[in-house]
Amino acid sequence: MKKMNYELPEPTQVYDSAAPSRIIITQLKGIYERRSLLRLLIERDLTVRYKRSIIGIWWSLLNPLITTAVFFYVFNTVFKQKMSHGTLFLPYLLSGILCMTFFSQSMTMAADSIAQNAAILTKVYVRPEVFALSSSIANAIQFLFGLVPLTIVLIALGKAPGAQAPLVLVFMACMVLFTTGLGLLLAIAYINFDDVRSVLVILLMLFQYMTPVFYPLSALGPHTQSVIRLNPLTSFLEVFRTIYGGNASATLGNWAMMIATALLTFFFSFYLFQKKWAKLVAKL
Repeated sequence: MKKMNYELPEPTQVYDSAAPSRIIITQLKGIYERRSLLRLLIERDLTVRYKRSIIGIWWSLLNPLITTAVFFYVFNTVFKQKMSHGTLFLPYLLSGILCMTFFSQSMTMAADSIAQNAAILTKVYVRPEVFALSSSIANAIQFLFGLVPLTIVLIALGKAPGAQAPLVLVFMACMVLFTTGLGLLLAIAYINFDDVRSVLVILLMLFQYMTPVFYPLSALGPHTQSVIRLNPLTSFLEVFRTIYGGNASATLGNWAMMIATALLTFFFSFYLFQKKWAKLVAKL
C-alpha cells in the first residue's frame, strides 16, 4: 500500500500579522488557492484519527448507535404514541442523534483545529480558516457513513429514502458552513479564555435537550414548541428528517432558517476572525 504523505508543503510566504486585513472574498480566494492543502488536511483527519484502528472510520458510528439503543429502550414507550401519523420512532431517533453528533463533533474539532496547528500558523502563511473548514468537511464525510445504518433501518421498516434523498447534500453543505463558522467563533474564545471548553460541554448538553432529538415537538406545550423552534438546529433536523426518510414535514421556513443561519454564521465568523486574527496569532 502506498504510504500517504501528510507533511505540509514548504512555505512560500512568511506570515505577517501586520499585513492589511483581507475581506471575506479574499479569504475564500486564499482557501481556494490552497485547495490542495485543504484536501490533504481532510485526508489526514480521516486517516490519522483511525491509524491504529482495525475497523477504521466505522468506530465513529459506535457512539451514535449505542446512544440510539439506550434512548430507544428508555423513551420508546413514552414517545412512540406521541409521534405524528406515519412517523416511526427508531429512524426518528437515529436521525436526530446522527445530526447532533455531526454538529457537536464538527464544531468542537473546528474550534480546536486552530490551536492544534499553532506551530504552523505562527510560522507559515496559511489561511487559518482552512483548518476549521477541513475538520467540518471530514466530519461531513463521517456523517455519510452514518447514513448506512439509518438507511438499513428505514428499508427494514418500509420507509426507504426516496427521490428527495440527494438533497441531503444541501443539508450537509449548510451544516459544514454552520459548524465552521461556530468553530471559528469558538476558536477566538478558546484562545482568549481557557474556561470556554468547560462551558461548551454544558452548552452542548443543553442544546441536545433543546433540540427535538429524541422527542417529537407534538409532545410539548405550545409555548415550549415556540422556544424549541427558535433553535436553528431544529430546522436543520426537520429538513434532514424530511428529505431522508420522510420522518418530518419541513416547511419553507425551516429551509430558509437553515440556509440563512448557515450563510450568516459562516460569513460573520470569517469577518470577525480576520479582524481578530492579528491579536490571536500572538497568543498562540
